[in-house]
Amino acid sequence: MTSIIINCPTCKTKGKIDVHKEQLKDVTRGLLAINIARNIVCEHTFIAYIDKNLNVRDYFVADFQIELPEIASIRKVQHNILQNKEIVDIDLIKLNLPALTLTYILKAILSKLNIILISEQEFLYTHLINFFKYITSDAFELNLLIMSSKDFSKKKKNYRNFVVFKDLKVIQNPKNILNLKKLNVEKYIINRFLIEKDLGFSYIYLRNEIFKAYELSNSIIKFRQLDDEVKRFTIKKFLEKEYSVKIGVSYLNFLINILDTYFNIKIPSTSVSFLKLI
Repeated sequence: MTSIIINCPTCKTKGKIDVHKEQLKDVTRGLLAINIARNIVCEHTFIAYIDKNLNVRDYFVADFQIELPEIASIRKVQHNILQNKEIVDIDLIKLNLPALTLTYILKAILSKLNIILISEQEFLYTHLINFFKYITSDAFELNLLIMSSKDFSKKKKNYRNFVVFKDLKVIQNPKNILNLKKLNVEKYIINRFLIEKDLGFSYIYLRNEIFKAYELSNSIIKFRQLDDEVKRFTIKKFLEKEYSVKIGVSYLNFLINILDTYFNIKIPSTSVSFLKLI
């Protein structure tokens, strides 16, 4: 057993956690995700991502009260699509893209933003492009460029309308859409992708969640065409009846935000307290 010093990403309190050698057996180039429960380090709960050398690579805070709808009628991707690591190495994706950056990129995709990812690791470029193309295929449009800091600096004026990511930072956010406090569903989806040990299942899970969001958003658009005065509570009832599933308030707001930022469709607001009673 090995002790590792960690810092709470919320309050910065330091503490120690013990990692068993058995937990590290499955860690090759990927990350071991350890759930830090309340009162282990402080009053907060979070996830620490540790590499095979016992270095803390990232922290992530996600809302574990969120429930994503399980919809049997939504088409799911088969388990055997990306077997060739020359096409996409999921280990490399998980190891080199921090949870926070992945969350922001997912939100940017769902908001139809132009994206630049700055990376000095050129060997990753093909894997990253293929990965994002795969998880968005048959669903949301992708406009993603990957380049070095030097190349970005040379052409910066040409990318004023792009959201730009470098390491853990958003260095350009032209529409101010990327607010981490409002990305609970996105954080939850990315967390599930990262902590899943089965690499094959992890990227398929992510792909299916993105496709589900796209399909449900389009269902709302079709429903709205029948009555352009629909409000959030009628959308909630429609989805629950249409797909025989419970739609939580957080997930409903997630879909409404996609309609707003990706499809440019505004839905009248309804108070959260009222929605919870439905």
